[in-house]
Amino acid sequence: MPALSALSARAALASLAAVALLAGCGSDPASPAPEVPPTNTITAVEALPSMMVSTTNQVPITSRELYVTGTYRIIDTDSKVLNEGALEIRGRGNTTWIMPKKPYRLKLGAGAALLGMPSSKHWVLLANYSDKTLARNDVTFEFSRLVGLEWTPRSQYVDLTVNGEYQGVYQLVEHVRIAPERVNIPELKVSDTTASAVSGGYLMEVDERRGEDFCFNSTRTTMIFCLSNPETLNDPAWARQRAYITNYIKQVDDAIFSPRFADPQTGYAAYIDVESAIGYYLVNELFKNVDGNLRLSTYLYKKRDGKLFFGPVWDFDLALGNVTYDGADLTEGWHTRTAAWFTRLFQDPAFAARVKARWNELRTNGTLDKVDQRIAARQKYLSKVQARNFAKWPILNTWVWPNRVVTGSWDGEYTAMAYWLFARRKWMEGAFGS
Repeated sequence: MPALSALSARAALASLAAVALLAGCGSDPASPAPEVPPTNTITAVEALPSMMVSTTNQVPITSRELYVTGTYRIIDTDSKVLNEGALEIRGRGNTTWIMPKKPYRLKLGAGAALLGMPSSKHWVLLANYSDKTLARNDVTFEFSRLVGLEWTPRSQYVDLTVNGEYQGVYQLVEHVRIAPERVNIPELKVSDTTASAVSGGYLMEVDERRGEDFCFNSTRTTMIFCLSNPETLNDPAWARQRAYITNYIKQVDDAIFSPRFADPQTGYAAYIDVESAIGYYLVNELFKNVDGNLRLSTYLYKKRDGKLFFGPVWDFDLALGNVTYDGADLTEGWHTRTAAWFTRLFQDPAFAARVKARWNELRTNGTLDKVDQRIAARQKYLSKVQARNFAKWPILNTWVWPNRVVTGSWDGEYTAMAYWLFARRKWMEGAFGS
């Protein structure tokens, strides 16, 4: 295994102090500390851009379904107003919505380019409450871009204030949706009924909670596919589109589980984009995303006259060793590979060889080392501004569902994450035989 990139003295001491903590948590205390880049290459910011939301008549935001109207303003660290205007805001998330620090869904009155990200009306504010590093989603998005998935949500950190009350450090993220600067596929119209037009685009989420009006079951697995675009897909006028996508997923199922599933002309490769499947697999497997075994928070999209693609990645606050169930806390063992589709794909020696080759490429070209660099960069970047967040939410000494460990400090959280990832990568390299 190659050396993992150059350690700051502070991080090294923190890493060594965490050995005893992690000895019972799936990490090898005899392993050398993971390395990170020198701190003089990273900037610790004194402040974040501020996003201030005011709801009409100070109405509280209490629903995940009903929007509340209001206004927003984004102010840079030099007090310059960057964006402002009308918005609608509601809650979002499942388990995260019942936590004290709430995540939100935003719909701006007019499209705006926020903090350097392409213009849109649609945004998400991630609270990252149970992820005390505040960085797992950020690190995942960076790795996804390095792996080369077609589109990965962009994000920026902000200090959020709602109705005059500071809410903490949030991650302002592009909402996953069909748009030229996001999932760039055609947006279906009810009139799209010709053989070509009806074939795309479809953006769907694997969601065993059935969180959309139109969901349907896999014919071969326990997977449940849900579509939110168009919102009226259940209406009778959309029968042709409903029939098309349900039949296409049935064809995917049938091809994957066919006796001739490995045939490049008639098997799974005729229906899914294999490169995107490999990219999705490696991101989820390395970080051992607890939902990444095709149960929840898995996006797929079907291109017009094209195949089914995996992505974009989403919802990694419980990845990278921040969970206590389903074996996702352990650095050993496959997780994403246990999903029925991937179990079958790995029975094709050609697919298994392509995954291993891509892993070795990421290992030897330094991409995996850049994950360690991103973790160190985010630790330094947020090192000052995080204090105010944890003054608002004093949880560093508290177990928050489903934390694997409680370290009691900000640096300890990063040490635990870095050690977990170091041990996970070491296990995967042994399992791949590289």
